[in-house]
Amino acid sequence: MMSPILLSVIALCMHDGAAKVDPSLKQHWIFHPAHHDGAMVAEVGGRLKGSLGQGVDVVSGSHGACLVFDGSGIVAIEGGQDDQREHVPLGEMTVSAWVSVHSPQEWGGLVGLIQDNGSAEEGWLLGYREDHFYFGLAGVETDDADGLLTYLSAPEAFVLDRWYHVAGVYDGHRMSLWMDGVCVAESTEQSGDIRYPARGSLVIGGYVDDNEFNPHQGSLQHIRLYDRAVPPSDMGDLVDAYPSMRNQPVPQSPLRILVGPYLQATASKAVTLMWETTRPTSGVIEYGQTSELGSTVESKQASLMHEIIVSGLQPETNYFYRVRSSDDTEAVQSEILTFQTMIRPTTPVGFVVVGDTQNNPAVTTMMSTFAWSHRPHFIMHCGDLVGTGTVKREWVHEFFGSTGDLLGRFPIYPTLGNHERDAQLYYDYFSLPGEEYFYDYRWGNVHIFVLDTNKDVSPASDQYQWFVKAVAESDAPWKVVQHHQPAYTSDSNDYGDTWKGPSSWGDVRIQEHLVPLYEQFGVDVVFNGHIHVYERTWPLRAGQVDEDNGVTYVTTGGGGGHIEDFAPTRTWFTAHKYRGHHFCIVTASDKTFELRAFDQDGKIIDFFRLEKSTTAQD
Repeated sequence: MMSPILLSVIALCMHDGAAKVDPSLKQHWIFHPAHHDGAMVAEVGGRLKGSLGQGVDVVSGSHGACLVFDGSGIVAIEGGQDDQREHVPLGEMTVSAWVSVHSPQEWGGLVGLIQDNGSAEEGWLLGYREDHFYFGLAGVETDDADGLLTYLSAPEAFVLDRWYHVAGVYDGHRMSLWMDGVCVAESTEQSGDIRYPARGSLVIGGYVDDNEFNPHQGSLQHIRLYDRAVPPSDMGDLVDAYPSMRNQPVPQSPLRILVGPYLQATASKAVTLMWETTRPTSGVIEYGQTSELGSTVESKQASLMHEIIVSGLQPETNYFYRVRSSDDTEAVQSEILTFQTMIRPTTPVGFVVVGDTQNNPAVTTMMSTFAWSHRPHFIMHCGDLVGTGTVKREWVHEFFGSTGDLLGRFPIYPTLGNHERDAQLYYDYFSLPGEEYFYDYRWGNVHIFVLDTNKDVSPASDQYQWFVKAVAESDAPWKVVQHHQPAYTSDSNDYGDTWKGPSSWGDVRIQEHLVPLYEQFGVDVVFNGHIHVYERTWPLRAGQVDEDNGVTYVTTGGGGGHIEDFAPTRTWFTAHKYRGHHFCIVTASDKTFELRAFDQDGKIIDFFRLEKSTTAQD
């Protein structure tokens, strides 16, 4: 006798009402042209519809039709919570899909309905973590009052860009994870009906709950959801229903510019431009002193990440440009943008300083718009560009997605924060001089030295020894240091809980090893992030205020991260503080260095000026 699964497949080939053959098949998504219109996809039985998010495409080929995700968006199932709950399993379940992963994530999702926020863990999810598939589920009969998810993980890593059949099964007492018809993990930790969250929506192609949004990057096909536990004897039928899938090529995403273009190293006669495409392509930059462009530079090597130097330019000159990428089948190009080559050493400079943009693209977008209105020469970022440096989505869609208009016209000089985790993605997205985690750059009369205070800063470290030599050799009127952690801060709890006891008022490593160098070599201002507030110190030297010879320390950690607070009493070193999102604009000539700090509405929250004679050298 044929199994219900094979009967369903035969009926499906005859009529779209195939789901009626097996009443336990609550949802079946195949993405055939008959079931999508370019903006929406419909479940085979007509029970649900889903809207195609940004970067989600239905692609047809020898493999049939499937969803292709570029990591931008998801398929959000329409209808209210009651409508969706009518078509999900309650006590037993099986969820299965053919899946390929193009880029692994810390937490990737394929299909599910979940809330995993703090101690509250509810729902179910089929997905992957890094390069291992998993199945997560919470049952109602657990001792944890607000729910507890069990995640079954496959013991072996999957191969990127290869089709796998993945399934999760729950019979009310036992969970199991299956790959290509083989059970690879089991657990009896969960029991009872499935514990569903009070709020939440069914999602295809993402791990999504109240505080996480991790879209899939890869492909999905033939998604099935049963309200019964498919027995082991029938699991092979789920795989064999589409016997040719395993050997079919995985489709590529439509060609798009995923990130950029954006400016990197800028010199008096050259500039470096970078951008990322969804497929490996060649790259071309068209540029000129008018919007007619006229000149080109090309890289024929196919790549996802493009990094091209435009040389032979004029100093302190405005240029127009656009980038183009193409392969054998498609081409894509950016809009026409502008850049300026590096200013002459005697030209006054203006630049943006910001930190801790992590995980708040709405605020970062708003402040990028304000920053653009000031037309800076460049952007200084004091670290924690993203919330988790190993998560590509945060780079693509949170950081670059909210700063693209700004960074397409002005170069950015970042430093590593603790949230970057020293991840390879940081080094992939930025082309920085020297050792990259420490380096220097100069615009006009301002010489800036970048240090990584997540790493060793003792005299034995490479960056300490480099800094001593580099700052000693600088003849710039203004010497500025840029790093993430603060030397001095009035923060309430990062360096000791000030509501319960004392604080070191900053990073003791920096106080011990770097502050003496700043004072010895005449550093004027030190910018840092890490603490999500704005704070400016008085000029400090030898552990006290010295308005004539001291170093001013500016904490600017208000680029988007959750706002922190100050200690309950005032510190001896603080001159001005502000609690809220913000960014800074610095302008400097040979004699004057000015900083204006703005809140997220563009209102000034602080101003200070430093002055010196052109002959004064410390």
